[in-house]
Amino acid sequence: MNTKKLLVVLVAGACSAPLLASAEDSDAPTGSTGGAGSTITLYGRLYPQFTVIKSSGATAFNGPRNTLSGTPGGVELASHNEVQASNSRLGFRGREKLGNGLEAFFQIESTIPIDSGGGTFATRDSFVGLSGGFGSVKLGNMDTVYKDIGDKVSFLGVSSGNFVSNSNLLSKLGFGTSSSGSFHLRRNNSVVYEAPKMGGLGLAIGYSPDEIRASNRKADVVSTGVTYGGVKNIPFYLAVAYESHKDLFGGSRNSPAALSNFATLGATSKDTAVRFTASYTFAGKTTVEVNHATMKYSESGGATGRFNEYKHNAYNVALAHTMAQWQLAAAFVRANNGSCSLVGGAACSTAGLQGTQVSVGSRYNFSKRSSMFAMYAKVYNGFAARYNNLANGDPSSGSDISQFAVGIHHSF
Repeated sequence: MNTKKLLVVLVAGACSAPLLASAEDSDAPTGSTGGAGSTITLYGRLYPQFTVIKSSGATAFNGPRNTLSGTPGGVELASHNEVQASNSRLGFRGREKLGNGLEAFFQIESTIPIDSGGGTFATRDSFVGLSGGFGSVKLGNMDTVYKDIGDKVSFLGVSSGNFVSNSNLLSKLGFGTSSSGSFHLRRNNSVVYEAPKMGGLGLAIGYSPDEIRASNRKADVVSTGVTYGGVKNIPFYLAVAYESHKDLFGGSRNSPAALSNFATLGATSKDTAVRFTASYTFAGKTTVEVNHATMKYSESGGATGRFNEYKHNAYNVALAHTMAQWQLAAAFVRANNGSCSLVGGAACSTAGLQGTQVSVGSRYNFSKRSSMFAMYAKVYNGFAARYNNLANGDPSSGSDISQFAVGIHHSF
């Protein structure tokens, strides 16, 4: 059975079953069914938006330049409009009680590109697992622990993968265009263990192995984190996360080819990130969150004059406020130049690699499931930086990108 036929069967089966009462949360699923001791739920979100995109300030000179970003091209992005639906999704999840405190659970979630059609199955968090007194373990295609437990304050519910996402700067480096340097990952072939919560304290460990391993490289990802709070009667949330990328070469694959160790026999890499998160919710209406991340890209075995190490910090402050039927959101993200080194000790400049993103937005809720929203964000790139919040394309060094969108949200 092909993917389209499978999707039709699943939707038809879920929709033909008796529906239970709708959930309280505006983004919660509304229908579920199942036999004795089991439930199956159909849910989704639709977030189409009309976006106006402009850019300015692309670096067009060959003067002082950054070692890692190469010679600036100076090509400005053409102003244009797009219809996007980056957060639209369809999902199925279920649980079955197995006795002796054990439960089996699953989730299959797919991106629904209602702006362009097409799409593939299980592109978002999809897994099957077991839970019990030992905690839970699940296997599938999932967000890493690092991505999941930090940067938690949603920007009107549409932040992940959108131009207002804090991760555009908070979890990435400011040169090159390869996603290998990102710490905002959904990894396939993953296993995640979550320990039982103890008084609001949680622990999670994730591992994604290299399934196409070269003899001298092992491109594995390990992601861990500890959390406290974020549950009923605890108004604050704290988290610390650590993630390690072995042999993904985030530094080399984003540097100019003359600096890269990626094709060098015997070269290896280890990229790491540590992020601290703290948030507080006032009277259940206003949430303020702060994140601070340190990312380090290290390589060994490279030839003299090639990439050795890059390290930088990023932080953000986010605000979400609910006022009757209105929701308001604002965020500020800043990434610094950082520091770098080359094999053999040659000079390495990170001048102009800083970046800033400012985002504001509002949403009006017609009901618990339907709303309209408007939002704006601008990325200010240093003359050598290429931080990117575009859905399509890559900016030139130094290009400042502004985007404004209005859209409709509906959950089911």
